[in-house]
Amino acid sequence: MRAGSDGMLDEPSLSRQWVARRLQRALSMERWCGPLREGFGRQRSKTGEILRKHGASAADRAHSLESLIRGIGSEPYRSTGVGAHAARLGGRVVSFTGTALTLRLAGMIAEQTLSEYQTLEAFVHDAPGIDPEVGNAILPLHTLAAEELDELGPDADSRL
Repeated sequence: MRAGSDGMLDEPSLSRQWVARRLQRALSMERWCGPLREGFGRQRSKTGEILRKHGASAADRAHSLESLIRGIGSEPYRSTGVGAHAARLGGRVVSFTGTALTLRLAGMIAEQTLSEYQTLEAFVHDAPGIDPEVGNAILPLHTLAAEELDELGPDADSRL
């Protein structure tokens, strides 16, 4: 650690490990919630269309996160498998209950996803041993997650 420092993340190797863990956590979130959103999107409506788009965005963000994890010298671990199919099926079942519940659950997922990106950015910002480009690569993912939450905000029923 640097002299006069009091943070455990000041050591570059520890910093990289913590950032890799946060990246993996965001990746797991996207891998599980993307299929769930796709399941929610089975409705034949504007809401369903938007939720299918959110599911596809989650898959795209997952690919970006995998690249970032590899870029900092780690390997993403598998966090889906049969669970993704179960999540998609669960989302599909929920979509039959009605738009209000589906939007509420999708909004909760969007809030959690955004929270993951906010925490991830806090870890990456000025972390020793982490290329600043990692933070730059996370920013558009964070922005998209924020836009999706806004799209599902409190007055989403009237917009969708």
